[in-house]
Amino acid sequence: MKKHVINVMRRTPLFPYIRAYYTVYQRTGLSSLLKTRTIGGSGDILERRIQQFEDLCRRARINPPKGRFLYSIDTTLHVMEYPGYRRLGNLTPDYGFLLEKGVDGIGRILEVKLRDDSTGYARVLMRTLRAVRGYLERCSSEAGVDISSGAPETLEDAIQLLLTFNSLLWNYGHPLLGLGRLDRTLEGYPSSEDTHSIIGDLIRALSLYPEFKSNTLPGDTGQVIVLGGECNDLTRTFLEVMMELGLPDPKVVLRVDRNTPEDVWELALDCIERGLGYPLIANDEVIVDALREYYGDDAENYGTSACWEPLIPGRSMDQNNLANLNLLIPLEEALRSGCESFDELLEAYRSALGVYVEGVIREIEALEFEPSPPLSLLFPDCIEKCRDIAYGGAAYSYNGVLSVGMGNLVNSLINIKRLCFDEKRMTLDDVIDVLDDNFRSSGALRSELENHGPVYGMDEPLVVDLTNRIIDMIHGELQGRYKFGLSSPSYIWAGEDTGASFDGRRAGEPMGVHISPVKLLEGMSYTGILNFASSLDYSKACNGGVVDIMIDRTLLERIRCEFTGLLRTGLMKGVMQLQVNVLDPQVILEAARDPELHPDLIVRVWGFSAYFRDLPEEYRELIVRRALEYSEHGGWHG
Repeated sequence: MKKHVINVMRRTPLFPYIRAYYTVYQRTGLSSLLKTRTIGGSGDILERRIQQFEDLCRRARINPPKGRFLYSIDTTLHVMEYPGYRRLGNLTPDYGFLLEKGVDGIGRILEVKLRDDSTGYARVLMRTLRAVRGYLERCSSEAGVDISSGAPETLEDAIQLLLTFNSLLWNYGHPLLGLGRLDRTLEGYPSSEDTHSIIGDLIRALSLYPEFKSNTLPGDTGQVIVLGGECNDLTRTFLEVMMELGLPDPKVVLRVDRNTPEDVWELALDCIERGLGYPLIANDEVIVDALREYYGDDAENYGTSACWEPLIPGRSMDQNNLANLNLLIPLEEALRSGCESFDELLEAYRSALGVYVEGVIREIEALEFEPSPPLSLLFPDCIEKCRDIAYGGAAYSYNGVLSVGMGNLVNSLINIKRLCFDEKRMTLDDVIDVLDDNFRSSGALRSELENHGPVYGMDEPLVVDLTNRIIDMIHGELQGRYKFGLSSPSYIWAGEDTGASFDGRRAGEPMGVHISPVKLLEGMSYTGILNFASSLDYSKACNGGVVDIMIDRTLLERIRCEFTGLLRTGLMKGVMQLQVNVLDPQVILEAARDPELHPDLIVRVWGFSAYFRDLPEEYRELIVRRALEYSEHGGWHG
């Protein structure tokens, strides 16, 4: 019903305004809603979009700097979306190109393009650049901050120019903007002051306007700083600063390989042990190889989308989370196919999956994206081609989908195999009846389904082989048209709309979180989880594959050296990505009863860190449940 009402409203002329004001209300509340001003526009979509940017640069209030850097977003100004189009987000511009050329240097490139501007787009980009120059002049006259339009020569000037463009893109309405490989982007700029202090001020600036930047949940900003790959002094400085400031945002992804220096590992563990939830550790030796199919040698320079999905900063227009494949939905259909063997059931699942995936792809391919001249300025291929990023200007456009429920699916299939085909205690019709009844009359069976191994996350041949078989099915159905990954933010939303599953999950309950056990059972270990994850075929599932584990703080303090070695070994065996929540069971229980008792408690949610107190109750409950499981069963059998 809700979806039908929204579809009807979309056809009304007022819908863009309704959505705009509702978005502001969700992000910043009623008081901000009452102060909101909108920026519309006229003409075709491209003309409207450039008019909106020019209007933004003229009208946006410039707030005085709160520290070393000016970082101003006018949260009362909302740039209207074009009806029927989606706004680009979840990507990373090429800030290195901006700093190398400066505004003036980009202008000189465009002047050459204007000599043979058959499409007229070079003129659009030049108008955009003039609007930027006007905004820089306003920064000087209204805020007293002089921002050079030339290529910056110092670290402070480079950061100020980067922050200015970043704030304009946020104000223009682009959500979930990544920051790229800042340790490389900012490398080599001299400074007359302490670099550590300057980077600290950069992080403080980026942490401003959290309500405005948050997308689905508080803290979900998409502000990812990618470090490492080839470590330098700034890699270390960023990790030291993040550790000292203890802020949940921006978040950090650390690229590692077998040559990552020991001190960088130690700094990363310092951040994790403090309970920041980052850095997410990304394994170059798995990811770069998997990405070469799409990006060739550019794979070496990968960054990430809003959470963990790899792309190439400033070259990829990839929209990496256009849909979530709920892997339990095809199983509902397959169970009703009259299968007489487990292999027949898997083939029925493959068939149902194909129908489901085709439906998802049809919805994706109906999407259209708004053009964005200011975003295109930071994608050099768009300038070279004189084509907007939304119209094929970027070098790459390999879109992606995510998947949710793999653990629930694998556990359900293993239970069906055992009970229906091996032990013959049940029929598939019995399974359907139990699920339709939501386990109301089958409490003992439900407990057996939840607690009988082997299960997803165990280093067992049946589990590994079945998971890889499902991965191969999904990859085959997508036929290379879309990347897909094994992690998703939708484990709670999708669970709310999905019936009971034969892993013991009741209708409406959350699904499993990423590549981690749906439920941590007695005898499961970190070693087993990492061995399982290292055995998966990420060449077919490269759009994110995060092992999400928790550890009791007191245990980590006792075995830090061994735990660090365990993580490094798992990554070198082939784990793709890894994130760790470090929690104290007593603290998390106290915070669950009264979040204000621990207002600074930070937790890792799907791909970002946030204050526990800011999360909806259903997310707090899931984090508490998982934390207590890991505390009870330990996961450590060293």
